[in-house]
Amino acid sequence: MNETAAKKNSGMSKLVFILFAISVITSLLLGLVNYITEGPIAESKAKKTTEAMFIVMPADEYVTETYTGKDITVQSLSSAMSGGEQTGWVVGVSPSGFGGAIEMVVGVDKNYLVTGISIISMTETSGLGTNANKDEFKNQFIAQGAGLAVNKDGGTIQALTGATVTSRAVTNGVNSAVEAAMEAGGRK
Repeated sequence: MNETAAKKNSGMSKLVFILFAISVITSLLLGLVNYITEGPIAESKAKKTTEAMFIVMPADEYVTETYTGKDITVQSLSSAMSGGEQTGWVVGVSPSGFGGAIEMVVGVDKNYLVTGISIISMTETSGLGTNANKDEFKNQFIAQGAGLAVNKDGGTIQALTGATVTSRAVTNGVNSAVEAAMEAGGRK
């Protein structure tokens, strides 16, 4: 091997080592940031979920139930209790929207009618799909039961302009929540 080739190999080895070192340091820093922020993020999400539960179905306490159904959209099921009596359910659902999962809770009363919807997180298109979080859209579901559909599918829910996929996802999530409550209440 000549001297020029040896210098090239030496320079290449040095570059590979430097890139490897940068990658290791970056990975360690990202891991550290994740470790530091993981707890506060989980606490914040739990607080937001608890507040959302109270908004959609006010109660003295929420008792976690085991959901035994097969709907993978349903993430959690809780009985809403006030004065020692069950007043309904709060169902956590995560339907798939245009931009990914839409995490929301839905309140369902003992007559299996929606009492409210609160969207906890979503990654829908700003100015279009994010309008699903506006009261004008969410209020359409209040006092409604199972079997809802958007107007474009022959239903009564007015789809958001430019965000039909998001509108369908929220509607499907509400249907899943009502059906989960019906199942928990022995009506299904």
